Amino acid sequence: MKILIAEDAPSDRLLLKLHLEKLCHDVVETSNGEELVDYFKSHGDDLDLLVVDLNMPYKTGVEAVVEIRGLQGNYDANWVPIIILSGSDSDEDVFRCIEAGADDYLTKPIQHKVLAAKLLAMVRLADMRKRLVLANTSLEALSTTDYLTGLPNRRAFEKNLSDEMAKSLRYGQSLSVAVFDIDHFKQINDTYGHEGGDVVLKEIAKRFNRFKRAGDVFGRIGGEEFGLFLPYTTAQEAVTACERYRMLLSADKYSYESQWINLTVSVGVSAYHNEETQLELIKCADLALYQAKHQGRDRVVLNYAGS
Repeated sequence: MKILIAEDAPSDRLLLKLHLEKLCHDVVETSNGEELVDYFKSHGDDLDLLVVDLNMPYKTGVEAVVEIRGLQGNYDANWVPIIILSGSDSDEDVFRCIEAGADDYLTKPIQHKVLAAKLLAMVRLADMRKRLVLANTSLEALSTTDYLTGLPNRRAFEKNLSDEMAKSLRYGQSLSVAVFDIDHFKQINDTYGHEGGDVVLKEIAKRFNRFKRAGDVFGRIGGEEFGLFLPYTTAQEAVTACERYRMLLSADKYSYESQWINLTVSVGVSAYHNEETQLELIKCADLALYQAKHQGRDRVVLNYAGS
């Protein structure tokens, strides 16, 4: 491990460094709380453990720990365990250090075997924390990603749209929303089976991602329906962008088991005017999509009532 020690007494610092190096760890030294925090700010991602003296000049061990935990925010995968060292064995000092964010407390003089045991415990603690954070990150990704296409699912799409609507309202930025629907998708499933339909859906997602404009966000919001929101885009600009997407999605055939599938898409577009709810905004785009279907499909329709 790479361990940063903060100890103002040169003799104690040397002894601690020797203990740690005998245990085959790399050691970085600082002599006060201010140096500790400064080093952590610039090299925190490279450290595996902090060993911090309680009573130091400029910043005490408790003050330094509080500041470091504040820099880390929520304990993420780069969270670093901290051991506080002190000549005091009072319950009050122990509680104060743990409450500040330290993970363990050792009294001086340091016993070599005790220190080794504490380091093993800190390694396990850090590893468990890291695995938990990574597992939670994976679960979050699963809960917000459409399993088939890899696009944001409806939940994630609506959450992102809500955030974008708030920015649009706050800064007066243009924002448009569109709903894409594959025409006659049931016929594709009936002709090629659901596996063929799944191939089409995955390829559409790939084309979306390959050709999308910077800032545009696609999501799969239903079986064969895809949502799109376009930040900094007026209604007419959105129609132009969606017309381009429509052509890109239908220009080339889709390959499935040596067969070629032709398809078209219909698109409904609506613009946000800082007064609609998210549900109303999506409903406006849905109504435009219904009009596109009614007018013969394979087209982009703008909901003028909402523009």
